[in-house]
Amino acid sequence: MIHKALLLLCLLLINGGYINAEEEIAQAKMDAISELMQITGAEANSAQFSRLFTQQMLSILRANNPNISEKVVQIVTEEVARLVKEELQNGSLQAQIYPIYARYFTLEDLQGLIEFNKSPVGVKANKVMPRLMQDSVSAAQSWSENVGPKISERVLNRFKQEGISLHSSE
Repeated sequence: MIHKALLLLCLLLINGGYINAEEEIAQAKMDAISELMQITGAEANSAQFSRLFTQQMLSILRANNPNISEKVVQIVTEEVARLVKEELQNGSLQAQIYPIYARYFTLEDLQGLIEFNKSPVGVKANKVMPRLMQDSVSAAQSWSENVGPKISERVLNRFKQEGISLHSSE
């Protein structure tokens, strides 16, 4: 329910282009979305976006050249941070995100979310949510590492029972 910057980034990255950023949104609804984003800190945290993009870019660069210099790391870090800040300031993220919120929430919904996020429990939720999400993702990854081999074993046993061979016959 509470959307933080990483969740917004995920939504943005998985957006397949079906969101019409040119949708007309009533000014009251637009103002409510803006207030919700400010209260939750969802659009203000350029540091999280910068870190994510920097890690992705450095990972790609290191895959091609494992011995990249500290100067390369510095340049990537600086330029990513600069561009993310510029893009957040010019409203390009808002142009993508606001129509999503407008599609899923009525003005009354947004007002309720704003009220909740201003409450003590809402403030606490916003404070702990990034760490909670990070811990949850780690737990899910660990769980999938334990369950993955069991799934493979079960599926392979079922293939064997059904007489299905995955090896090509030559």
